[in-house]
Amino acid sequence: MAEFIKIGNEITVKPKLEGISYELINNKVYDLEYDRMQGKSYLKENGDLNMPKKLYELEEDNKFIKRVLNYFNSENSGKTTGILLAGTKGTGKTMLSKRIALESNLPIIIVANDYPANKLTSFFKHFTTPVVVMFDEIEKNSYWWETKDLLGFLDGVEATSKKLVLMTCNKTDEIDDNFFDRCSRVRYFKEYEANSNSVFVRYMAEDKGVKNIDEVVNFIIEHMEVKSFDNISAFLDEVVNFIIEHMEVKSFDNISAFLDEVVLFEDIPLDKLAKDMNLSLNGVIRTGTSNSNDDEEDLF
Repeated sequence: MAEFIKIGNEITVKPKLEGISYELINNKVYDLEYDRMQGKSYLKENGDLNMPKKLYELEEDNKFIKRVLNYFNSENSGKTTGILLAGTKGTGKTMLSKRIALESNLPIIIVANDYPANKLTSFFKHFTTPVVVMFDEIEKNSYWWETKDLLGFLDGVEATSKKLVLMTCNKTDEIDDNFFDRCSRVRYFKEYEANSNSVFVRYMAEDKGVKNIDEVVNFIIEHMEVKSFDNISAFLDEVVNFIIEHMEVKSFDNISAFLDEVVLFEDIPLDKLAKDMNLSLNGVIRTGTSNSNDDEEDLF
């Protein structure tokens, strides 16, 4: 067996490798990592992308995914198709990135936060398999992901297989201007506003079991500055569950007053907030001598 291999004009010692042949699997997730001791890049099987049990979709997002994939799969697309998704943390950009990756039906490679970007081009240049390459929050990893190296990778000058490159960021003003207005690098750009998820509040409240949700939904839309999925879900879980389990009279008036207190005094525990209010809790009814029929329908 030959001891050397020849690549172009270069002759080197054939590397001694042990293992079995392996083909990347569509929709399987791999982490791209770098061993600094040995100076080598490698992929590690990760499993599946972490997706929520309930997925809230915007028709606008569905159309965006279809558009991206139609272009990527067309004969007109280049070797590298870049997509940059921006917006406040929790507004849906990472979820959209995952959906694009999964619907591409390609192997999915997630670049580790400490992977040196100057190794990207050399690692991917021998690929013959089309892949998705994912970068999360690119503005936070400037130490390892230097702009010039990322731009070089996006330029795709090497004759490699197709790559669908998905990048997310929280703040566009922390990203180099050379990422913008260069469709050959980043073809698609989509930015989420802080209130982008307002449309989902009603559906999320319904899923939490709220019967009459107008008061809660309007409150969240009007008062919550960052309407991320995490914030809305946490608010509904904590506050709505407390109202359902502890508040005896669940009227518009009582719920509205309690929600006001939650926002104004966010550092005070819910039970303490309610205890100091004119509310009947946990079977302890605040009563008077009135025989009025001023009863209001419970909303939960």
